[in-house]
Amino acid sequence: MNRRSGWQVLALALVCGAPVRSEAEDRTVPFWPQAVTDAIHGEIDGGAALRTVRDLGRFHRVHGSPGFTAAAEMIRDRLVAAGLAAAIERFPADGQTRYAHFRSYLGWNPTEASLEEVSPRARPIVRFPDLAVALADYSQDADVTAELVDVGRGAAPADYAGKEVHGRLVLASGPLPLVHRRAVEERGAAGFLSDYPNQRTAWSGDDRDLVRWGHLSPYQTRNTFAFMLSPRQSQDLRSRLGAGEKIMLHARVRARMVPATYDVVTATIPGQERPAEEVVLTAHLCHESAGANDNASGSAAILEVARALQSAVARGTLAAPRRTLRFLWLPEIAGSQAWLVRHPEAARATVAGVHMDMVGGLLATTHGTFHLSRSAESRPHVVDEIARAWLAAVVRASERYAERGGDAYAGLAWPPGSREAFLADLRGVEMGSDHEVFEEASFGVPMVYFHDWPDVTIHTQKDLPENLDATKMGRVAFLGAGIAWTLAALPDAEALRLLAVTRAGLAERSARAGLQAELAGDPRDGGLMRREAAAVASATLRSLGTLWPSAAAAARAEEARLPAVSSLTSIAGGDGRVPVRNPDVRGPLGVYYYDHLAEVLGPDADVETALARRDGGEVLTWEALNLVDGRRSVQEIRDVLTGRYAPVPVAEVAGYLDLLARARVLTWR
Repeated sequence: MNRRSGWQVLALALVCGAPVRSEAEDRTVPFWPQAVTDAIHGEIDGGAALRTVRDLGRFHRVHGSPGFTAAAEMIRDRLVAAGLAAAIERFPADGQTRYAHFRSYLGWNPTEASLEEVSPRARPIVRFPDLAVALADYSQDADVTAELVDVGRGAAPADYAGKEVHGRLVLASGPLPLVHRRAVEERGAAGFLSDYPNQRTAWSGDDRDLVRWGHLSPYQTRNTFAFMLSPRQSQDLRSRLGAGEKIMLHARVRARMVPATYDVVTATIPGQERPAEEVVLTAHLCHESAGANDNASGSAAILEVARALQSAVARGTLAAPRRTLRFLWLPEIAGSQAWLVRHPEAARATVAGVHMDMVGGLLATTHGTFHLSRSAESRPHVVDEIARAWLAAVVRASERYAERGGDAYAGLAWPPGSREAFLADLRGVEMGSDHEVFEEASFGVPMVYFHDWPDVTIHTQKDLPENLDATKMGRVAFLGAGIAWTLAALPDAEALRLLAVTRAGLAERSARAGLQAELAGDPRDGGLMRREAAAVASATLRSLGTLWPSAAAAARAEEARLPAVSSLTSIAGGDGRVPVRNPDVRGPLGVYYYDHLAEVLGPDADVETALARRDGGEVLTWEALNLVDGRRSVQEIRDVLTGRYAPVPVAEVAGYLDLLARARVLTWR
């Protein structure tokens, strides 16, 4: 039996889940002295993070709105008060300025709005800003008294058959921009009421009083207005209309679409040895009021990370980082696109990062559990194994405290937060927020993604601070601070310990890939799974050696010991065409409200390919474009997707890339 040093035993315990010896060691990772994790823990305050959520929740933070600007200024002021260098960068959002292919949309300045029933029952229905989600984003000035007509979904011409809607208000449940197009632009309706459901979960429909946050098109300058209703309100109106009642409503709106800016708050903790290399932490600052979990929680958490690490450096409990730490609060996805296009040097300088989006929900209320998603399979990086180690430490400390009691501080619990174990998992890449811009091949920044899902309150008036947990906020801030600090500050002397932990994590991933390969129906696909597991491991080890040169030789030696993969036979008649990316298209094809395929091919073009319709199709299509490098053929892109995700027919990959060629996203070499 081989003898192992203490840190090797701890590394194995970390990966395998074996118990460790003390409460203090529970929250320690093998590649840091306990003094470092103690210093980070000592500065984190989950209660302070939750207070920031409450303060942010006062603002209705729509892109390019006064509420977003006020929230950004609040974050900047708190960063400056904490001793960080902070500023707000403003990028035009005027409907004309482009950030690569992405065309910015207009901002929105809402003041007030009300919807009342005039007859037969005189009564108020909804008011804005009393209920922030009552008025759909990008609604505009109106003062209308009109009859209400039920058009069902209101998304197809058939929904309007036999119904006169000109000059009237319609009640519809379809996507808002499409309803506006069908009802207002094509048929002359004055405006509409909507109960459009989104973000579906297993609990959808249980709460009939949820009012969803809705959005008209931020590009359509002829927008009238839409009011958002709960399922209970809309069903009551539908029942009355169905019984023959004539319902007259008065809608009054004071709001305008206006040229505005995407405001990005940026702050740094300068690196001392390699200041030109950066580690980034991001969160989107936008969304409806209160928008507590989505995403005041992520915004508050990275503010707490910034404040805590700056304080520890100032106190001397942590030495200044080797690399620069950068913090960004952005309008979701659009702000990331604008910032990265305007700062091309930033992506090149950034070694890796952490994105936080929805991180504080109470399980009993929101039904959401915490997920830590790895970087994209096309962008494997040691940040994944660093994140695994820190996540295991948080889970381990929380479980010990929940199961045995004792010291709440050691259990990473903050008053008046919860005492339950941290329910979390590590999973593959998922879409849905700013990390998909940073990781897109045009920018290529490996990111891990923090998010709660599902959340039954997302995008509704019930996403409130009362549904969040100070303990969870503190644990997430500690986790994010630990990952970022490791990337920015781990000394070369500790890199071999990180290599040991990385080796163990990669072995686990390799074992899973081996099992999938054994179960694969096609032997060649099984071979691809083994091959790509080795390729991911190799890239991860190389990234470690790049960041910590003292471990480079050992990482190369470890890479040389990876399992040899037998050569794979080529596919007779495989699609050998080589796609070449259009350099003017940088970043995701969908940027918040913007759809590049619809802009180029037309709004009625059929852009849903077989690859997109697959389970996980959003990831597969995003990664297919990421893999277009001017060297890989269609067959080779298919093989990488199969080896790293799941078997897909080459015809489906070809079909999607052909669609991109039609949209001039790529050409064929």
